[in-house]
Amino acid sequence: MSDLNQPAPPAASPFVIPLHPVLDAVEMHIKKPMNEWPKYAIMGTPEYKRRHEFLWTDHLKKFPPPGTVDTSARDLALSTVFMHKMVHIQRIIESQGSAAKDDPRFIYLYDDTRFKRNIFYWRKFPTPADHTHTRLLLTSVCAKWRRLMIEDCTLWSAIWFRDPPPYARSMEWFKRAGSAPLDIRINEHDADWKSKDDDWRHKEDDHRFTAEQMEELIDTIFVKVSQIRLLVLVVDNWPPALLVLHKLQEVAEAGQVINMERLEIHRKGQPFVWLGSGFEVKGRRSPAVLFGGQTRALKYLCLSGVHIDWNATPLSNLSTIDLRKIAMNVAPTLNRFREVLLACPRLHKLSLDGAGPQPTTRKPDHVPINLPHLKVLIIGGFSMLYSCFILAQFKAPNVRDLTLMNLAGEDYTPVIVGITGRCKELRLLTLYTVNISPTQRGKNAMVRFLYEMPHLSYLRIASMKWHIIETFNEDPRVYGLGRDAATQQLPENRPVLCPKLQTIEFQQMTGFKIAEWAATRKELGVPLRRAYVNSPYVGDLTAPEADMIQKVVSLFIAPLGSTTPEERELVTCDGEEI
Repeated sequence: MSDLNQPAPPAASPFVIPLHPVLDAVEMHIKKPMNEWPKYAIMGTPEYKRRHEFLWTDHLKKFPPPGTVDTSARDLALSTVFMHKMVHIQRIIESQGSAAKDDPRFIYLYDDTRFKRNIFYWRKFPTPADHTHTRLLLTSVCAKWRRLMIEDCTLWSAIWFRDPPPYARSMEWFKRAGSAPLDIRINEHDADWKSKDDDWRHKEDDHRFTAEQMEELIDTIFVKVSQIRLLVLVVDNWPPALLVLHKLQEVAEAGQVINMERLEIHRKGQPFVWLGSGFEVKGRRSPAVLFGGQTRALKYLCLSGVHIDWNATPLSNLSTIDLRKIAMNVAPTLNRFREVLLACPRLHKLSLDGAGPQPTTRKPDHVPINLPHLKVLIIGGFSMLYSCFILAQFKAPNVRDLTLMNLAGEDYTPVIVGITGRCKELRLLTLYTVNISPTQRGKNAMVRFLYEMPHLSYLRIASMKWHIIETFNEDPRVYGLGRDAATQQLPENRPVLCPKLQTIEFQQMTGFKIAEWAATRKELGVPLRRAYVNSPYVGDLTAPEADMIQKVVSLFIAPLGSTTPEERELVTCDGEEI
């Protein structure tokens, strides 16, 4: 037994591994006779089960959720340490013969180490593709690992239907998931198996799914509909999207319990319009009542290019409302929209991209709805007047992440004026194709807008006119801002707009202009720490432009849609989650 106390091969890691004391309790008892072992160290006892539940609650759940804080390096180090210990134990068992294989101490120690490793290895995969690849690799290590992996339902419960029909790989995972809560994503097609002559971008009716094909797949999946916790559907055309909505209503009306917490349905074809036949789904022409009204568990709702029966669907206590590209004649009425906002007092994210309530004349007794817990606000794809109409419906004094996008074709200065002073806690600002007139009125509005967000630390821009970005370096004293409260005198020292701004992420912007702008910030005493260019647009940045930026600020490439380390840090700000 002395071999057990020999150190395992060291992991190539600089980390000091802090673990909960109970995690290593078994090593303290390995030399003692079995009758002296505590019950929690013996597999199969109630104490053993309670110990593992304690470890889960006291240890694992204290870690930040994967993707919120970058712990991948630490998780990988811990996982590697436990992997080496598992190999070490396995070698000892093999060296001591068949008797050791039946010794509960060895069995427990191996199982305990495997449990510790599992705590960390599932956390370190950054993308769904990495999850998929790693799970498959772990089933190929040996027969024992394969059995352990396959028997653990939770390892297979996140299923991405992106393999070709008949979805052999996805259906096998669906089977292995057993009774675990399911997170399901269905993609209409994948680039790896798209035919060369299939130009689906220009043929909306030539989609991957017909309604009949979608019905066959959904009928198979909805055998476990009460287990589905998350459902994401990405299709091109109307029939498969509508079919899923009506199927969700049918199963609920048939008595099935819906426990879905997150629903996303994206119709990626031409927005707003209806093309071709297929509006009826089994004789139903009216929009679906979401989940047949069983929406108690729903927290996250995203509808893109599709709509539901807004009046008949109960919507309350949502954390996220994300509406995109919904025609105005099938959008919720203003009264219904306000009812939903009032019923979601802890709303965390509101995204309205080309979709919002039907406009109506403002009532004399109009009162904006207070949304004190709203942290993320996205407004895009609207006219100037409608944007002002939307912003007049609510107050959100604690927004930390604001996105304005696709506001072009007219002067949106009134929108900027309307937001000014309403986002004083803002940390992250995204401006994509926002048009502000290059007049003195427009510049004055932008300067006052930026002056009222002193905590801004992250700026993301794309396809912006340069006169708008230059306002970040304007002297607010010229605009009468920054006067002393008592004397009304302007400060002698040059104040700077957004003094805490440290990171910029850009695409479709001139590299030389970015470099000059960053150099000016540095001269003003508020240098940037990092600049990111989104990966699809790296080719647009010439070598001289990149060199010029590098002389002023460190330049990095950020994959489109990824989260940078600085953005992850903003997830929790002042101890409060964004």
